[in-house]
Amino acid sequence: MKHSTKKIGPILKRLYKARNELRTLFPKFPFTLDGNLIGDIGEAIAIQDFGLEKLSRGTKGHDFKTKDGILVQVKATQAVKGGVGLGLIMQSFEHLIVIQLTEDGEYGILYDGRGHLIDSVRTHRKTPSLTVNQLRKLNAKVADNDRLVPHLQSES
Repeated sequence: MKHSTKKIGPILKRLYKARNELRTLFPKFPFTLDGNLIGDIGEAIAIQDFGLEKLSRGTKGHDFKTKDGILVQVKATQAVKGGVGLGLIMQSFEHLIVIQLTEDGEYGILYDGRGHLIDSVRTHRKTPSLTVNQLRKLNAKVADNDRLVPHLQSES
């Protein structure tokens, strides 16, 4: 299911358009939108669309909390397949939301659930990342009452 963010979506579309224009001019360069920029966009979506409150800089393990005090880690990716980085260290999150950004300015939720549900899949891996497909499969196993996104959207 794709979601649209009213304020961020049009800006995101312009970023991708500018990136594609650069690729046309200089086809040997990928001009990837990644790293901090994609993460910051995901966090902006978390604040704007889900009503999450940003924790103070330097807080370990989680970046947000809900109005009910649930600690939330938000990750964002534009990957269609392949790995999604979940941080530099192996840790369990109280709650994790992984947002997949698209060039049309919309986003999908790859995972919205308790962090411990992904831990068993990550334990055998050298890095704490999961593929887009793994996240989707795990997300399908999350009970509706363990999701934040529908809860937060219904409060709006």
